[in-house]
Amino acid sequence: MNKYFEGLASTLQKIDDTQNNQMNKAAQILAETVLQDGLIFTLGNGHSHSAALEGFHRSGSLACISAILDDSFNFRPTASKATELERKEGYLFPILKKHKMTERDCIIIISNSGRNAAGIDGAIYAKSKGLKVIVITAVEAHKETKSRHSSGKMLRDFADVLIDNCCTKQETVLTLHGRSAGPVSSLVSGAIMNNILFSAAEIVQEKYPDFPLPFYMSSNDDGGDENNLKVAQKYKNRILFLD
Repeated sequence: MNKYFEGLASTLQKIDDTQNNQMNKAAQILAETVLQDGLIFTLGNGHSHSAALEGFHRSGSLACISAILDDSFNFRPTASKATELERKEGYLFPILKKHKMTERDCIIIISNSGRNAAGIDGAIYAKSKGLKVIVITAVEAHKETKSRHSSGKMLRDFADVLIDNCCTKQETVLTLHGRSAGPVSSLVSGAIMNNILFSAAEIVQEKYPDFPLPFYMSSNDDGGDENNLKVAQKYKNRILFLD
């Protein structure tokens, strides 16, 4: 196995060895949300955005997932502007207010550092709406940095369930001539996301075998388009970026 794959596999193994209890707690919250016909919101900025998108509108995932999206956070128009806005306290609130959040819902927030205003504002807003907050972050990074939020708190301080992605502050697993290389944080955070979503579906299925789990199919499979249109119909007036 090459060095990068070894580093990635080692990080995943560490997550499996240390975070199953927390992932199970998160899955229970997600299952309750599904059973209450709630939405599962996801939020991640910068490269954490890709992990937050893992469950949204894709084959094999639940249709009740609503991603909180904003181009400015995700390197458009520029990467430097996205970094600036991720640190700007209050910028996220108008974006969040466009989403219909209720006490039936929950949110998964992904941030490796857990120090920037966007993730913390997201947690504060979600809490004010009665949502339970699941945080995926690098606990080691939290210990080595200070908050950029006026509250002085880190993202982990708002978590109902805290899942450690077992990454470093640098988000990498390799070094090259003394420099950090080989980022894995987005991949392993995405893996955590997919694991807790699948586990939640398993919990629902085991408790209520006849419950109609709202799964998307591949649009390239026969019957996929018909299934996806039917599933999406239920949520198109509730999920902002669905239709």
